[in-house]
Amino acid sequence: MQWISHERRFLSLIFILGLFAAELTAQHIHEERAVLSHPVLNSIEEAALRGIISDEQAILQMIYAGYQPERLDPRFSMTDVTPIRCMVPVLAEYYHNKSEIDPGIIMEIEDMIYPRTTLTTKTFTSESGNFIIYYDLEGNNAVPAEDLNGSGVPDYVEHAAFAADSSYRYQVQQLGFEDFMKEDPYEIYFRNFRFYGTTTASGSTTFITVHSNFQGFPPNTHPYGNQIGALYATIAHEIKHAIQYATNRWTGQAGSFDWIEMDATLMEEATFDDVNDYYNYIMSYETASGDWNRNRPNGNSIFGSPGNPIPGAYWHMTWMLYFFEKHGGEFWVDVWKEFITERDMPFFEAIKNVMVIKGLSFEQEHINNHIWHMASGPVHSSSDFGFSERLEYPVPRFGNNIFSVPDSLNNIFVRSLAANYIDVSPSHFTLGQPQISLQSNVNGVGLGVIGYFRDGSTDVQISVNPNSNLQSIQTTWSWSNLSDLNIAVVNTNRDENAVYNLVVSSMIPEEDTISQNYPNPFNPGTQIEFSLSNTKPVRIDVYDRIGRKVSTLIDGTLERGFHTVTFDGTGLASGLYFYRIVTDQTQTTKKMILVK
Repeated sequence: MQWISHERRFLSLIFILGLFAAELTAQHIHEERAVLSHPVLNSIEEAALRGIISDEQAILQMIYAGYQPERLDPRFSMTDVTPIRCMVPVLAEYYHNKSEIDPGIIMEIEDMIYPRTTLTTKTFTSESGNFIIYYDLEGNNAVPAEDLNGSGVPDYVEHAAFAADSSYRYQVQQLGFEDFMKEDPYEIYFRNFRFYGTTTASGSTTFITVHSNFQGFPPNTHPYGNQIGALYATIAHEIKHAIQYATNRWTGQAGSFDWIEMDATLMEEATFDDVNDYYNYIMSYETASGDWNRNRPNGNSIFGSPGNPIPGAYWHMTWMLYFFEKHGGEFWVDVWKEFITERDMPFFEAIKNVMVIKGLSFEQEHINNHIWHMASGPVHSSSDFGFSERLEYPVPRFGNNIFSVPDSLNNIFVRSLAANYIDVSPSHFTLGQPQISLQSNVNGVGLGVIGYFRDGSTDVQISVNPNSNLQSIQTTWSWSNLSDLNIAVVNTNRDENAVYNLVVSSMIPEEDTISQNYPNPFNPGTQIEFSLSNTKPVRIDVYDRIGRKVSTLIDGTLERGFHTVTFDGTGLASGLYFYRIVTDQTQTTKKMILVK
């Protein structure tokens, strides 16, 4: 037998993955155990805390539980328990405490956690020639031997080669992520362990190890079945980890497990859209029915716990998916380019840098991201915006309900970069139009509101000022036309938790008013809000700086209430413009500036 080199073994310990991983810091180990608790690991940890076994014995027993459960101390053995979802916290604890562990135990642990090849190991090169795949047909690490096309190579291996070529072609050659091909061909191995796969550093390059059969793994939706679906997803996932390593060697915040796991899980969906293995992280799977329960979101996901801060590893992958679907795959390519020259840059800084270049607001995008999550699932999905697979997603969890208007919520806590979802039940008999006002104890807590109308349409309004603790939305909707109204209170402040008060009321204008357009200056569009004290004819015209009319925005009879009209300056030159509103009672003119 031939062991993988000591250098590879050492670096592999830093980055042993599956789709189960967590940030490698002592602080997060305890937190992740709380999130990913397992009765066997908990019993071992409790024994160590009570002094029944030593810390190094606890680590050894936990690794037994993951890699060789038959060697587990009978005191910790349990029957009828689910497989361990994540062994990375255990391996991280081993790594951080390795200098204090007996050399004999280190040898025993490393004998378990590092893959081996044998003299009978075979190889197969992918069609592109970019990947060489090592596989066995016998022994514990044997791949399924089925060869339906009679090529002499197991179908499982050929599927792996196809997945590798497809992942490289899409992620590197099409999207433009950093090329990780330092040596040609790139190595892929199979092993029968309790994870999906690993990406292991080896000098300036990496190699990938994936599960040898995926029997009994969680379900997915791939047309070839769960086994091939898991194989495709894992290789796409690990290819992205190889890209990450080539970009910044997994250093800084861009090397923490929350971000890199979100990122790699996103690439599973982007590369192989028909697998949907990430459904296992956003909703509950019912083993009896064999289906995902869309009424029971995973409690770690944004759907299940919008109050959990971003980022949060694979179950927060949909936060990154929002940017991918709304702004395209190049958004994340540009973010990762930020780390090429500055490896230790905070991840949010890289995101905000790209947003500045693209003319986006982080605060607005973070609120709209939560709106997409809130408008998902079979109950709340919108017909005209949101995730492409929103109907397949779980019903989001609403923290509060409002059944009558006016009403308020007081002293509600929301963590940094987290949100609370609120469901408001409209009444046919409520007069006027919804107004939502918020006051918080810190700046940057914003509002996102979705109105669901009885004709099946929807509308969204957002209010956020990162430099203010007061936010207000005066909608242009009538309560009588609404079938539902949902509110997302989103803390866009990256550093502070918040407490807020929210008031939902109804407003009826007593006089005609016209507000200053927003944004101003603008490019290319801006909104003009105005109110009418009663039903009347309205005309709004836009003029250039020398008095030439360039557009008529409204010319007709409007009902009493608050209204919004959008002016699009596309095709016009930069400069000063005027908009004038004329009713049977008033005539008002205001300035606005188009800047291109």
